[in-house]
Amino acid sequence: MIHTGTAVPTAVFAPRTGVGTARALVLAPVIPHWDEGAFFAPVIRTLTGAGLGVTVVDTLSLWDEEVDSMASFVARWRALLPRFGPVDLLCGNALGGAVAQALLPYVDPTTAALLVSGPARTDPLLEDRLTDIANLAAAGRTEAALALLHRRVQPGQGDPPDDTEPTNTACDDPRLVTADSRSRPATSHGTARRTRVDAVAPSVDADGPTPPTNLGGGTGDPVADRRLAAGMRLLCGTDVSDAVLAHPGPLLQVVGGRSQLVTLRHTAAAPHHRAHVVPEAGMRPHAEQPTEVAALVEAFLWEKGFQ
Repeated sequence: MIHTGTAVPTAVFAPRTGVGTARALVLAPVIPHWDEGAFFAPVIRTLTGAGLGVTVVDTLSLWDEEVDSMASFVARWRALLPRFGPVDLLCGNALGGAVAQALLPYVDPTTAALLVSGPARTDPLLEDRLTDIANLAAAGRTEAALALLHRRVQPGQGDPPDDTEPTNTACDDPRLVTADSRSRPATSHGTARRTRVDAVAPSVDADGPTPPTNLGGGTGDPVADRRLAAGMRLLCGTDVSDAVLAHPGPLLQVVGGRSQLVTLRHTAAAPHHRAHVVPEAGMRPHAEQPTEVAALVEAFLWEKGFQ
């Protein structure tokens, strides 16, 4: 791994096989501190093993108090995007997935997209859960915010979520609502293949070590609090469905069938795109079911000519 001199924290992984002319850009999720791509380690191994060079960026590093909406946040990433050169595969996880989808109109139409639990739109339940985490962080209750985040990214218990599509609503913070957020009709998700495989223990915890379960105030971590509060609120009111549906290139979205946050109903896909549900996974299907997700990604790369 090497680091670049761009304006954001960046980690670059060289291809492990072949000459490796194809390039992937990965946008990170909301993480309390930059982890140099550890959150996406299983997928990075798959991509570099297939001969792609991978650049991972800290999505939240472009946020500051002047950002008043997801639209203005995406505008900053749009301006920075050319510095990374031609991108063959645009990837994103959670918040990074939402931003990656919003950037699709500004990349080459043939660019492929790989999203893991990346919402194209939010709904009241998702926004309530994101806001609960954001409010704890904004109050300086770092341990409580991380504990709640950790609980929410785990696979939910009981029946899988109902993937009927509710009406989209705004977040508690009106500054962080996209300019065109509105109710949307149901969209095609392509074929959601539900194939069960044996569970494999996660090889990486996307949010670092298991946070403490103490829900007291603790000493607080101002950097983590700022990032958690900002990132969760940025997602509220998101709706980038139009950008996804208009993208002519290939797209693979992977979500967990037991996710307590982003589920199939939060995705958008044109008929030539594909959404896949990993049945027993939560928000981290790539870490919870790495064998299944690696096979999905490898097949996607093969079909699109990357291997």
